[in-house]
Amino acid sequence: MRSIPLLSTALAALLLASCGGDQPQQDTLTVPAADSTAALRAARTKNIFHNIPAPMETAGLLKKAGAEYEKDILNDVKHVNDYTSASKQALNLGIYGADLSYASVYNNTQESMLYTSCAQQLSKKLGVDNAFNEQVVSRLEQNRNNRDSLLSIISETYWQVDGYLKENQRDNISALMIAGGWVEGLYIASQVAAQHDTPELRQRIAEQKLPLTDLLELVKTYSPDDPAVNAVQTDLEKLTELFKDVVTPTGGATVTKENGVTVIGGGAPQAGLTDAQMKAIHDAVSAIRNAYIN
Repeated sequence: MRSIPLLSTALAALLLASCGGDQPQQDTLTVPAADSTAALRAARTKNIFHNIPAPMETAGLLKKAGAEYEKDILNDVKHVNDYTSASKQALNLGIYGADLSYASVYNNTQESMLYTSCAQQLSKKLGVDNAFNEQVVSRLEQNRNNRDSLLSIISETYWQVDGYLKENQRDNISALMIAGGWVEGLYIASQVAAQHDTPELRQRIAEQKLPLTDLLELVKTYSPDDPAVNAVQTDLEKLTELFKDVVTPTGGATVTKENGVTVIGGGAPQAGLTDAQMKAIHDAVSAIRNAYIN
């Protein structure tokens, strides 16, 4: 495990054993023409990334709530062979990325390797396999015992995927990837909260109202031209309706970085969820996410 060649061999074996070989892509997403909304899309994407609490912060809250690593709530790596359409591949590239972060913060090396392998395969099918190249794998291996560095590398890699897609006028695929990752993050948090409910975890879930607004606006810029993105817009609108009355920090709310971790707060009142809101969001995001992975 200390040598990169050995790690590469292991990843290849995991791909064959757990993720399977390449399959022909059955469809593609519509490639949108360049337009005047490019700057708006870039700004929305930046806000989404910056306003989503870092996986490290969320994992800390999960541990504080007494939650152990729960493999069963993640997307099974065996499903990766089922994603033959570009839209499913993009959504699940984001989903597997969130799962990879979750496994990494719990220092689950074997699971992290599996999810890295699946992300590699989906990236290849989408034509952005350079993002998960040998150099990235090497960095992941070298930092596998440093969670902060590991999460930084994962985040950086997904930024590169986003950049590659935009350079090739495939922004809509990037939007689906971002949506998949955000949905999976909310799904994991809501699943854990159902078993280990704490005020802090509820607050983090409530604060997702902020990036959801930007995510919906981002998706709207593509949906008129793309049926797959339009379907995701409908899902996000359902969640937006459920978040409508959720209390979030106002006025003095700030988004800051503490030791590389995104922290949203500083305003009054603090974000919070009622029991009814929590259940409604839990049920809705579960249904949406399960539709994405199946």
